[in-house]
Amino acid sequence: MSSTQAVAAEPMEEPPCPPSIVEDMFKVLDKAMRAYQLYMHNNPTYQKSLENAKKAFEPVWEHTGSLPITVTDTQFKYFGHVVHEMSDKGGDSMPWLLFKDGLRELTLFPGFEDDELAKLLSIFPRVRRAKPDEDDLLTILWEQDFQTMRYRYVEIADPSAPLDTNAEPGRWPAPLGKELEPAWKAVEEAQREYAEGGAAGDNAPRPSGMVRMEDFDSTLYFLDPNEIEYLRQETEREYALDLRRLVLCALLDIFELQVDPLVRTEVGNDLEALVLHLLSAGQFSSVAFLLREIDGTMERAREVKPSDRERLGRLADRLSHPDSLAQMLQALEETTKMPAKDDLAQLFAQLKPASLPVLLESIDRTQNAELRPLLESATERLAQSNTAELVKLIKHPKLGVAREAIRRAGALRTAAAVPSLGELLGSGADRQLRAAAVTALTDIGTPGALSALEPALNDEERDIRVSTMRALAARTHRPALSKVEALVKGKLSKDADRTERIALFELYGSICGDGGITLLDGILGAKGGLFARKEDPEMRACAAIALGKIGSAAARSVLEKSVGEKDVIVRSAVTRALKGQAAAT
Repeated sequence: MSSTQAVAAEPMEEPPCPPSIVEDMFKVLDKAMRAYQLYMHNNPTYQKSLENAKKAFEPVWEHTGSLPITVTDTQFKYFGHVVHEMSDKGGDSMPWLLFKDGLRELTLFPGFEDDELAKLLSIFPRVRRAKPDEDDLLTILWEQDFQTMRYRYVEIADPSAPLDTNAEPGRWPAPLGKELEPAWKAVEEAQREYAEGGAAGDNAPRPSGMVRMEDFDSTLYFLDPNEIEYLRQETEREYALDLRRLVLCALLDIFELQVDPLVRTEVGNDLEALVLHLLSAGQFSSVAFLLREIDGTMERAREVKPSDRERLGRLADRLSHPDSLAQMLQALEETTKMPAKDDLAQLFAQLKPASLPVLLESIDRTQNAELRPLLESATERLAQSNTAELVKLIKHPKLGVAREAIRRAGALRTAAAVPSLGELLGSGADRQLRAAAVTALTDIGTPGALSALEPALNDEERDIRVSTMRALAARTHRPALSKVEALVKGKLSKDADRTERIALFELYGSICGDGGITLLDGILGAKGGLFARKEDPEMRACAAIALGKIGSAAARSVLEKSVGEKDVIVRSAVTRALKGQAAAT
């Protein structure tokens, strides 16, 4: 029902709704407007103020079906009663924000508070901060297409259409001048005669100058089906055109063809402003299109000054700046309606290496299932082409950034990251970082990466030690034999729990070969005596597991000697080791 020429109710002696109720409603609405400017939209304070504003309309609709409000520079009036007043003509005054752009009357209808109240609240900050070259209030109201609010305005900047001071309040438009009344009476008379003639039949006389659509059906100018289909397709094509991209292309063409420094400076100003507007409007694909086209324009343009080249080149750098990118990603994280995935993917494809820390940190903490794949894709692209930057981030002071950089280096099998990962393992860094480094080195899997893993065999965390042992065993990393054998002979093998002990002996068995049989035979056969120390059954079982990993004939003969072992744990381990050898052969 939005209209620039709204018809309000006729003035009444007594308003249908007590003015005090309307006054209370505007007090709550004013608080909601201030809360909108102070808090984010997901803030509980703002949500509460918005709910209060919606409830404040309920008593009004109990008395009336419409709410006409007259707007002055400092007041809202309802049937001549002042229901809201702000003496200060500033940015926080609702009457002044409406009045200064020409709005003179508002009419609200039931349902306004459900969907369109929030729209109106969002308009006030835009009008308050608007620059002279930006859209005014009336343009913004027209764009929103309000259905439950009508408004009347005057063209302040148009001297040919002054405000009719004789118009009655609540009536719009003002009565026509006497010089136009004969013309309107003639039109009304012709319409009435035509209606009477239509009711009398097709042969009834029609007023001179009146036509019907039927008159055109049989003429030479009536469109055939092919022509109608052509017009339909062209109309669809025209409406499908992206006007934003057409504007961007026009500006880039002007920059390319016009060598005048003043022209190019103005184009640069326009492009910088458009980038901000497009980002705030969520038009990410248009921003990505502009950043791609700038490179081609710079190559084709003649006599481009270094300052102009640097200025346009900075557009992509500004997008990748940590502060700007962090704000945009935070907004995407909190939004209830994500932009199109293709649009975001195109925008992220234009990010520069400087954006890697922000992307890594966002991947670490994001809870948005739709945003995560896009962040990971952009991060992988940047990490693959900027290995040196990725390696630097392994030592980043922020835990989330460093952890994601380590994971990414492992996923990409970045061999250049091995020295930094090995240094991290021996530096006593955070437990999460050390665990991530073990996984990354395991995924990289080069001999250098496996050698860098060896210090983690003595890590203070049991889980990290076990992961390292299993990784070295899976890759049969024989250079670690001396360290592993020292662990088998040392205190760790006796103090470790069952899981770690098995992992240690499996690693030893996979890399020691026949050279370790003597040590393992001594552990497996240590049954003890009157004065001899009896070996722990679990240690003997682990020795049997290690002999099974060796898999040679000599190891098998040692296992066969213990087939009849009385201890059930040892006997079971020996049996499984022999079966494993048989299956391997």
